Amino acid sequence: MSAPEQLRVPILAYHASNITGNVYQLNDHIAFENDLYTLHHAGYQIVPLLWIAQWLHGERDLSALGNRIIGLSCDDGLDLDYKNGRYFDFGPQRSFYHILKDFVADVGQINQPHAHLTSFVIACPEARKKIDDVSLNSHQLLNHDWWQSAANDDLMAIENHGWDHRHPDIYPTEHANFISVEDEDTATKQVIQAKNLIERHILPHKTTQFAYPWGHTNEFLLNEFMPKQAQQAGITAAYTCGAEHVTVDCNPYSIPRYVCGFNWKSPKQLLALIG
Repeated sequence: MSAPEQLRVPILAYHASNITGNVYQLNDHIAFENDLYTLHHAGYQIVPLLWIAQWLHGERDLSALGNRIIGLSCDDGLDLDYKNGRYFDFGPQRSFYHILKDFVADVGQINQPHAHLTSFVIACPEARKKIDDVSLNSHQLLNHDWWQSAANDDLMAIENHGWDHRHPDIYPTEHANFISVEDEDTATKQVIQAKNLIERHILPHKTTQFAYPWGHTNEFLLNEFMPKQAQQAGITAAYTCGAEHVTVDCNPYSIPRYVCGFNWKSPKQLLALIG
């Protein structure tokens, strides 16, 4: 690799609620643990998503890390992102955080010195309660009592997944998506007000990154709101589910990610996808 412009960086996305069994293909926690070792043995260095965003803005040089760099994220902000716990009838589940922490201890911090996971959380507590009541059988799995501890930890960051995810438990079908966020007032609530509320729970940390719910975006968000109002509010990067590698010329408000269980369902598929 002769120049950082040649870098192609994959970003992976997981969901703590993707549990319908206790095997790789049916459980993102089992997949996450397996994937960490698969990536490590394949020579990948895990880096914070923030570093990738800074690279896109010309604020960080990643070339010294070689040409096998990868970022890790998880969406929706279930407690199981950070805290171990039970999930329905599928028994105890190790959180993404504890899996990552144990992985780093196992392989040695010297060998994965930048290992990191970004958790994108839903801001509004009333929205989280509604989603929990309807979709999670009132198991109280969408709390914010762990956000501060996670944000304080070197292995994790708390970032913004919107005010209420435009979730179908809250909105009628025609509005239960992020594509329909096409005006400034709605976008301000979903993105900037969400940022402000999340930050109240993680002070002195700031949220500078946004993950579009379902990866949905549109021309208004990409070309108007995000690079103008959102940027002025301190949001420097936003992520889709575009299933591509990140390159240096990527729009920082349309950063693609690969989604576990959708884009790959086995370690072999993962390596073929990101290779």
